[in-house]
Amino acid sequence: MSNDDMDDDYAREREKELEIQKVRQRRLRDRAAGVKTGKAKAGDIDAILDEIKDEWGAVINPDFNPVDLALQLLDDSSLGKDIDSFRQTKNALSRALKGSVDKHYEAFAAAVPHHTALSNHLGVTQTQISEARTALQEAKDTLGSKRADLVQLWARSQTVEEMMRILDQIERLRSVPDVLESLISEKRLLQAAVLLVQSMKLINKQDMLEVGAVSDLRSYLNTRKWYALREILIDELHGHLYLKSFWCESRWAVYTPNQHTFPKVDFEDEGFVSDKNPPPQSSSSPTSPTSTRQTRLSRFLNDIAIRPNDPPFDMTEPSFRNSTSGAALAASASSTALGLTTAPSTNSISGALTTSAASAFPASSQLAPTRNPESDSFAYIETLLESLAVLGKLGTSLDVVAQKLPGEIFSLVDATLDEVEERAEYGRRGSVLVPVGADSGGGKLDNAMLLTAAGGSSGSVGFGSGIVGVLLAPTAGGSSVGGRSALLDAMSLRLAALESSTKPADQETLRDFFWTLYSKLDAVAQGLRVVYEVANRIGSRRDFKDSTGAKPGSLFPLGELWMPVQAELRTLLSDYVTDEEQGAVTGRNPVSSINEVLREGKFSRDKSKPVFRFADTDSKVTTKVLRQHEDELTRVLKDTVPGLVQGSSENAVQATLSAVGTDDRLLGTGQHHRTLIHPDAFHVTVLFQPTLAFLDRIADVLPSGLEAARASSVLLDEFVLKLYLPQLEDKVSLLFHQAVSGPDSFEPDASSTRLSPEPLIKASVQLIALINSLCAMLRTTPFHRENYSRLILTVIGQFYQRCSDRFHDLVTIKNVDHPEHEHMVLAAQWAQKTELNPCLSELFKVIQENGKDEQIYQLCRQETHLEQNLLGDRSVGRKDIIVSARNLSALASLYRSVTWFTAQMNALKSSPETLLSPTTPMRLEPVTAMTPYTPYLPAVAPVQPNETLSMPLSAAMAMRFQALSATYAQLAEMVLYTIRVDVRCRAFHHLNLALRHGIYRTEREVGEPDPYVIDFNADLSKCDDFVSSTLPEKERRFIYEGLGQLLQHLLISDARYIRAVNAFGVKKMMRNMLALQQNLRTITQEGHEVDFERAKRYYSLFAMSPQGMLDSIRQKQEFTFDEYKTMLDLQCGVDPTQKDGATGTTDRSYSMYVIDLHGLELENSSDDP
Repeated sequence: MSNDDMDDDYAREREKELEIQKVRQRRLRDRAAGVKTGKAKAGDIDAILDEIKDEWGAVINPDFNPVDLALQLLDDSSLGKDIDSFRQTKNALSRALKGSVDKHYEAFAAAVPHHTALSNHLGVTQTQISEARTALQEAKDTLGSKRADLVQLWARSQTVEEMMRILDQIERLRSVPDVLESLISEKRLLQAAVLLVQSMKLINKQDMLEVGAVSDLRSYLNTRKWYALREILIDELHGHLYLKSFWCESRWAVYTPNQHTFPKVDFEDEGFVSDKNPPPQSSSSPTSPTSTRQTRLSRFLNDIAIRPNDPPFDMTEPSFRNSTSGAALAASASSTALGLTTAPSTNSISGALTTSAASAFPASSQLAPTRNPESDSFAYIETLLESLAVLGKLGTSLDVVAQKLPGEIFSLVDATLDEVEERAEYGRRGSVLVPVGADSGGGKLDNAMLLTAAGGSSGSVGFGSGIVGVLLAPTAGGSSVGGRSALLDAMSLRLAALESSTKPADQETLRDFFWTLYSKLDAVAQGLRVVYEVANRIGSRRDFKDSTGAKPGSLFPLGELWMPVQAELRTLLSDYVTDEEQGAVTGRNPVSSINEVLREGKFSRDKSKPVFRFADTDSKVTTKVLRQHEDELTRVLKDTVPGLVQGSSENAVQATLSAVGTDDRLLGTGQHHRTLIHPDAFHVTVLFQPTLAFLDRIADVLPSGLEAARASSVLLDEFVLKLYLPQLEDKVSLLFHQAVSGPDSFEPDASSTRLSPEPLIKASVQLIALINSLCAMLRTTPFHRENYSRLILTVIGQFYQRCSDRFHDLVTIKNVDHPEHEHMVLAAQWAQKTELNPCLSELFKVIQENGKDEQIYQLCRQETHLEQNLLGDRSVGRKDIIVSARNLSALASLYRSVTWFTAQMNALKSSPETLLSPTTPMRLEPVTAMTPYTPYLPAVAPVQPNETLSMPLSAAMAMRFQALSATYAQLAEMVLYTIRVDVRCRAFHHLNLALRHGIYRTEREVGEPDPYVIDFNADLSKCDDFVSSTLPEKERRFIYEGLGQLLQHLLISDARYIRAVNAFGVKKMMRNMLALQQNLRTITQEGHEVDFERAKRYYSLFAMSPQGMLDSIRQKQEFTFDEYKTMLDLQCGVDPTQKDGATGTTDRSYSMYVIDLHGLELENSSDDP
């Protein structure tokens, strides 16, 4: 590379550096605008300093050498620096410094004296520190020397302090009894328990054991701890568990008429604040798939689940160890009840408890200043259990609760019995609504409104149907149409004997008792669940200690404790369902009666039955006799041991008698309550709804509630299967026999016209009412519905058999002398013929569908032909037809009743099908209602007022029902066909007699029809009177359809039986036709057949000569050969009754006429294809 190239590169680099320097200077000028104006301003010095750092950074270097800078400034070569820029920077710095000094010279001047004063102060401080060091050194030297008088003073002060501490403790212990009494009376039991435990620890210390002045106090506190306070806590716990306290009245509700579910009690809404986002339920909260309600219990359990599991106090915290003097305790005890103190002292034990417990108990349980601690039972129960845990007696106390549970439940049931009995007594006095005062035993009678039997029960039948033995459902009734009452719905019928098996007043009393009792037991179950959860919560604490040494999870085994309640329910249900007088096995009366002892002998008495019971004593008389002794004993106890005797809702004597009366060791097993009403198996239907509703609530409340409820529901299952269903079957069988075996059972009931335009037989109406009652009972029964359906099908099958027997009785000709000669009438025989039955079925179908007349005409001709073939050469005698027209009417009523009964059955079946059991899949037929497919409890939905009855059937039962329905239809058809054929047989009989025995050869004209024709018209009119009033129009038309055609056919075909005839006889025959025509016109709707035109033309042939008749045949053949032959015989005077009638002919050409007639027949037959 040459020197020229190097110079060029250097020049370019130099220019580039200069450009960069100019840009930097321009940027600095922009930051310091004062430089451009040449006037120094505040802040310019900062810009100048930045420029110096950027361009002349070497001058601020601690190792700066000015000589090097001077040489660089004087060097004009490329290695030197710009001296002009240096001077410019220097001048700018000078101007900036001058501007700063001019602006801040006053501050600089004022800083000088301050600096002087600060220097003086620092000097004085240094001198003082030196003097303090000297004084400390002297004090150290002085303290290092020993003095015997100080040791003595220190030892004496320690002794005095110990004496003062003991005196303070004694003074504080002296105030403990009063404080305890005050806390207990104010229901601040947790504070009382903590105070008692702390006082016991204090008084049992070694230094306090040497003080004899506190020995009496120590004995008192021991009594209080080990007996009195524990008993008070247990008594309070029982009061809230078993609803003895006044504050528990809002946790249950009295039964109200028409109640179908548990009402919402006031306790559910107390202290509840709605939240848009409620906390999720914990795993221990009482929920089940059967219910989604957020109850007070679930809210309480959710609250304790999310609350830290810490005790509401700390026995080791300083507030307990260093509590103040007895004066503070007395001041705390003088406050009002818990929650009413305005400012509890944090220096006292009670105040410390209040402060400590506030962090452990939820906000909902920290009562408002105006509320009593007992108003929230759940929080109060938690407080009682915490108090027992403080005493170290939680396990033993819960054992006592468990032991007394059966007796307390027994007492609760007895108290409920008293309340319900009192309400029932007021109801029986005749008032429809009677307000009742408060019960002395704490019963909730204040707001109870009592209904008498006149008020009716929710499920009773309250309307008369006008039919003997039949009632209507409460919502049934006929509407008025056009001033006439419409027909009643047959589904509204109920059988009075089955519906009224128990009195409505007794049913209402039973509902009152069980709904009220179940409401109380629901509250008891909730309380037991609270005890179970809180006890397990306390037992799971790390520092929990109990005198029993029980494991935390077994403090309160709720599953085992619920078994006595189930046993009590089983006993109650058995008492009201099992009737000993009807032979059912029961233990309701465990006391042997005198009759049993006398009848069975001395040594055959049942040893399991005690001779007497304490529970049977009269509690009122006992209380009156022992009252003065009880009061005296209470007074002595209060004077000697204050606080031992506490007020209770139940006096001591009654409590003792109740405990003795319910002790299984004294009573034996299987103890029972008195019954309010007479037991009856049909009470099961009343008990279903409240019992299942209660079991559903138990499934929500108990931890394993679903299993317990299902176990209890097995009891109802057993009652239904082993007791109720057998008695129901017996009663239904009895009612069935009463309905079908009475003398008028199959007689028409005039009152049945409210159900049908035509009268029905009494048995059909009563049995439909019986079936409706069974279907209604099935609707309210969740167990063994298949048995109800099977029972209904049995009734239907048995009624078919009775109807069939009734039919045979009506169509059978009796022969008292020769029973073996009894036979069915000809009509019944023909109606069952396979060759005639299809024709009749088709004819009935065409008439019902309003078919064409031509089709009806052909079917009637076919029927006539078949009947003639069945009859053959024989004639219909009197013994071949139904003797009495009343029997014909009875057949018509039977037909109408069978068809109506079948229609009602099909209406039940055609209703929307439901499962046979609400818990059975795929319509299987279970053995019991509780199956492996039963995830929840069976439920009974309330019956709606206008709900349609239905008869749910399994697959097998549905097939049987269809078969029964088909047999009923066949029976109805056979009855109807028998009536039709019998009417036609009467025509056969009477016309045969009229033509066979009638006189048609008279000397003069006869003005009356033949007597047999008159008899037939009378008989036919009588039959029509009965049929028209018992059969619908379609069936009536079917009975008489084609009768005119048959009569016309018989008049022609039976002419062969006429022995002799003349012109007057033909006129008589015409008069017969006119009589028949007039009678038929009033009965039937037939047209041309009633005119007998063909028969008239036939008998008109008699007026012609034999040869003239043969000539007319050649022109047109209208009749058959036999019919022409008969007329030819009549014309020639041939007697058909004679074997050789031709010998008596009046015309010698008779043989030729016969030959010509045969010839014409042959010609006509050959002409036919």
